[in-house]
Amino acid sequence: MAGRIRSKWSWGWIVAWWMICLAAAAMIAAPFIYQLRHAGRIYEGVEVAGVALGGLTLEDATLVLRNRTATFLPSAAITLRYGTRSWTFSPADLGVAVDARATATAAYRVGRSGAARGSPLDGLRQDLADQWQAWRHGYPVAPVLQVDENRLALVLKQIAREVDQAPREGALSITEAGAVAVAGAPGRTVDLEATRAAVLSLLSSRRGGVVSLPVEERLPAVMSAEAAAAKANAVLSHPLTVAIQTGEEVTSRAVGRDALRTWLRLVPRPGPDSALDLDVQVEAGRVRAYVEELAKQFDRPAQDAALDYDVAAKQIVVLKPSRPGRALDVEAATRAISQTLAGLLELAPNALATVTLSWQPIRPRVDSSDPAALGIKELVTQGTTYFAGSSPERVHNIVTAAQKFVGVVIPPGEEFSFNRYVGDISAANGFIDGLIIWGDRTAVGIGGGVCQVSTTVFRAAVQGGFPITERHAHGYVVSWYGEPGLDATIYTPNVDLRFKNDTSAFLLIKPEVDKAKGRITFSFYGTRPDRTVELSKPEISNVRPPEPPIYQEDSSLPRGTIKQVEWARDGQDVVVRRIVRTGDGKVTEDRFVSKYQPWRSVFLYGPGATLPADAIIGPPLASTPKP
Repeated sequence: MAGRIRSKWSWGWIVAWWMICLAAAAMIAAPFIYQLRHAGRIYEGVEVAGVALGGLTLEDATLVLRNRTATFLPSAAITLRYGTRSWTFSPADLGVAVDARATATAAYRVGRSGAARGSPLDGLRQDLADQWQAWRHGYPVAPVLQVDENRLALVLKQIAREVDQAPREGALSITEAGAVAVAGAPGRTVDLEATRAAVLSLLSSRRGGVVSLPVEERLPAVMSAEAAAAKANAVLSHPLTVAIQTGEEVTSRAVGRDALRTWLRLVPRPGPDSALDLDVQVEAGRVRAYVEELAKQFDRPAQDAALDYDVAAKQIVVLKPSRPGRALDVEAATRAISQTLAGLLELAPNALATVTLSWQPIRPRVDSSDPAALGIKELVTQGTTYFAGSSPERVHNIVTAAQKFVGVVIPPGEEFSFNRYVGDISAANGFIDGLIIWGDRTAVGIGGGVCQVSTTVFRAAVQGGFPITERHAHGYVVSWYGEPGLDATIYTPNVDLRFKNDTSAFLLIKPEVDKAKGRITFSFYGTRPDRTVELSKPEISNVRPPEPPIYQEDSSLPRGTIKQVEWARDGQDVVVRRIVRTGDGKVTEDRFVSKYQPWRSVFLYGPGATLPADAIIGPPLASTPKP
């Protein structure tokens, strides 16, 4: 009996044990089976704003949500407010929309995001809890909103434009009536970033509401101009008097308010509380311009003496006496006026508004008050060329050019410029038309013959040993000048003849023209330096023959006339060497290089003239403005 009882209880325990095991296995397997059924699908009970998404794939859920996004948008309006002004917008006005894909993804991650919350075991527990919560009680997921940042920014910037106000800068207005100060005033600026954050916070809460615009105060860079106005009025209320003293004579000029206000310059300077104040300073450039205008009116250039030398009496003749000049020291005058105005700007009670300007005397370069001190006592050098056979027009121009140098005196150490004294080669300056060489042909132009004068001056300077600083040879060998290599052409104002007076005395230039003998001489008088000059014979090379003669028509010639005006010259390179020996044993050698082009004979013919059968006809005689 007892054995049967033990057997009965044994089988009962076994069955119970197996039942317990089966129940446990079912409980353990159920979640896994549930998850297996929802692989790739949203768990049951998950919903978005009442729309059930359980059992749907991510793509299906996205499609369902996309078709109903309008119902998910928050309806509560958002109001932006500043003072008594307000602006109300719906979420759609602010560029808010529902992101269907992101919302479906959030729903799909319900019951699958536990692994991100801790250890794997804790994550599994959380996922199972979320799955149970969704299946048993439901699991709402909020729609994921997206904001069009460009649209939101546009709305906020539009509001900011209505609210923002630039600060008013302190200013100073200087008019004919005086200086008036305008006080500065602060402005305001909407903090767009803070406003954006507040709006996004309300949108995410889906409740709507009111956002008070965060506004920052903007201070002007310049707050005060009162001190500047006081300074400016201190100047404008004291008309400046400029006393101009020229010798014993004093001339007064008043600088009125209209001019004074243009001399004042407004500048910022540090003020209290990191702000700036306006200050007034004197605009030195405007003062200088005024002083320069005064100088133009009152400056007087010094007048050099014009001198001649009486060879027979061996003494200087004053043709025109020298006269001292005067000049205003522009820098000193500008500084004096600026300092006077600066004193007024400092509101000095005893400041004077009168400035006395003094002119400085200018000594003439060539002073006739003491002729003996000039050192002009003897012939230093001389140059001569010949022009016999020249046309009357050429002779006229030679005489005219030579007369330009009557009375010329070169101080020690200064440079002589032929163009400075001869002036413009024009009819207004006394020159007339004549035949000149223009490029590669003969033409009619003003001033033919002037180069005879420059060549004569050049030869005197060369034979006197003076340093030649600029010289240009003619383009071809000119018959008037004898042996080639010592000619000098000029063409005002660019082609010049220059040399330096390197002696310790003044150098008097004395021209002499003998029209009867066809001779021009330039003599230099001064103090003869202790030196000797040797000139070599011309060294000729690279000789090239000219082309055949050319015939040019000249309608001014008598009918049937043929007249030769140019004679053929070989082209050649010429070097003339000059050796200067001084008393102290110093030797200097100069080389004057001339490169002459071949020059053909030129014949002019009048109407109806009979020309050689092989004559080469050139263009008619032309006119040109300069030699």
